[in-house]
Amino acid sequence: MKMMRLIAALAIPLLLAGCLLSPGKFTSTLDLQRDGSFTFTYAGEIVVTDTSSPPAEFAASPCYDETTSDERECTPAELSQQRKDFDAAQAANKDGEGMGQMGGMGDFGSDESITELVDQLKKQEGWKSVRYRGNRIIDVEYAITGTVGQGFAFPLIDGGGAVMPFVTITRRKDGNVKVVAPAYSGGGAGGDMAGLGAMAGAAASPAKAAQPKPEGTFTITADGGVLTNNTEEGPTTVAGKSVLTWKVNSRLEKGPEALIRIAAQ
Repeated sequence: MKMMRLIAALAIPLLLAGCLLSPGKFTSTLDLQRDGSFTFTYAGEIVVTDTSSPPAEFAASPCYDETTSDERECTPAELSQQRKDFDAAQAANKDGEGMGQMGGMGDFGSDESITELVDQLKKQEGWKSVRYRGNRIIDVEYAITGTVGQGFAFPLIDGGGAVMPFVTITRRKDGNVKVVAPAYSGGGAGGDMAGLGAMAGAAASPAKAAQPKPEGTFTITADGGVLTNNTEEGPTTVAGKSVLTWKVNSRLEKGPEALIRIAAQ
């Protein structure tokens, strides 16, 4: 429950901004060493969900007789003024959204803006390949090596763009490492992403295509001990290392979680 509340709190401003990134078909790995170094990879699709409301359509308001207050047919001049007022209000709303974007909130509602996002990602460390396929799907190959001392989150966008991470790695004071991947779930009932998917669907117009759901695998390899995890099979041992594997599909209701010991206790 705490995790879901945190995810929802992080996602609300993203939904209001009109964007939510989520996995499509993918393969992801995390190799975690006892000294705190790690290598993380993600290869596959990133889906840009358009959660913005469909554009408003003009509808004439009724006109009334000033003497009897009875409803009457609007004159061409009155209809013209109503249209002008409607267009002015729409322009004001658009300007307000633009100010939100200036404040660092991304708005990926068009192919042009998604292309700009792709160009931005290409400049960042770790993004080996980034290509916009169309239909709001970005094909990526990402790999990075670092240390868990300061924590890690994927993905991040340079320039202040707010994106809910797929995966986070957090180092605790006792030397243990918590790995959480809330986006790596099928969005089934009770899943960490289920409520967010419902919010996105409610905001989308009927004309928008259904968003592809996450489908793939996430594998953690660690040379430390696995303290807790939510895999079905538990850890296996390969070449002296602990291996955790999650198969992500519509049946996986909760994203992967694991607590791993990387330092001698």
